[in-house]
Amino acid sequence: MFNQEQQNDHDEMFLLWVLLAQTRDAISKARHRELERWNINRERRSILWCLANNGGESTPVEISRQLLKEINSVSEMLKRMEEQDLVIRGKRNGKESMIVRLTPKGEAILNQSRYNETDPRIFTVLSREQRKELISLLWTLRRQALRELGIPEWHIKFPPSVDMIHSNSDKVE
Repeated sequence: MFNQEQQNDHDEMFLLWVLLAQTRDAISKARHRELERWNINRERRSILWCLANNGGESTPVEISRQLLKEINSVSEMLKRMEEQDLVIRGKRNGKESMIVRLTPKGEAILNQSRYNETDPRIFTVLSREQRKELISLLWTLRRQALRELGIPEWHIKFPPSVDMIHSNSDKVE
């Protein structure tokens, strides 16, 4: 069994997991209210972000990997998003694989949802320095979790200003 110090460490890690999960869920729920204005949910917004992060196009397999979702779920969501004119699905030139592209409407909705009122209300409770520290810590946890899953790390390139933040966070290991 565990000694007292090990048990305390495990309890602390469990509390971290609970707090991360509850914080993510609470922020997602608060943001959902605002996303409803554009008739979009968190999952669809995540796909729009993923496409923007990949230069405006990606394959369903790449999207499912980056969002840590099953390919069938992503494929079904892409069908609905195409019906809403948020994405276009098609074949790559001379290849069998499917390619998904962001439409102007999808890009407009993504940009509208980026500049929301919820994020500043929630995140400005932290100072700029605290937010930078949190970003650095989350990069470190993300990197380790991806390693744990055997998933190669991919870089976040969108929004463009993330390059400055990301380059600083890459130094933290």
